[in-house]
Amino acid sequence: MQSRIRKKDITDSPTTLLKQSGNALIIKTNKMAIDTQEVLYIQALDNYPFDIEQCIEKLQYVIGANNTHVGAHYLMGRIYMEQLDDYKNAKFYFQMALHLDHTFTPTYYYYAELLILLNNYQEAERVLDIGITIPGSDKASLEFLKGILFEKYEMYTTAKKCFKAAKRSALNTNFRSFLDKEIDRVTSKKEEVKKASKSKKKKKNKK
Repeated sequence: MQSRIRKKDITDSPTTLLKQSGNALIIKTNKMAIDTQEVLYIQALDNYPFDIEQCIEKLQYVIGANNTHVGAHYLMGRIYMEQLDDYKNAKFYFQMALHLDHTFTPTYYYYAELLILLNNYQEAERVLDIGITIPGSDKASLEFLKGILFEKYEMYTTAKKCFKAAKRSALNTNFRSFLDKEIDRVTSKKEEVKKASKSKKKKKNKK
């Protein structure tokens, strides 16, 4: 007996039904459309940030053809943040990317960076905490950004711990050297704040 196929089974499926034989379905996937979008997305990545116009054109085509393409939303978010200083639209695209696929790791760093720029520290911390737990995420970069976040809070000891954690995870020699400088910088900053605080107390006591 042949199984019945509902209209919903066909329209909701990303594949095209060609033939039914008993319970076996022979299907054909529209790989050409998927491949074209991926090629354009890769080209957009290659163009960024050297040819913004070409990059935007390709991303608009990809999103127009497939509004669920995570990478295209992520990269569009970066363009709005880094090139256009349009933080409202940048936030929209980053949120869309995370909504479509919360395991797409590059989004976490740049979205958290945007939230720090917007002084939304609590949300930035939440995004970073989640990002660090995602398999395959760049934990060194996320820990570094977490250090910047705690420095904004003026929690210099915690910031220093984050920079050290980032260094432990880092595999790039240049990045490790950079983190050494960040550790020295935040240590020096902490000492300066201490001295300034002591100086204020002395002035108050004299009065």
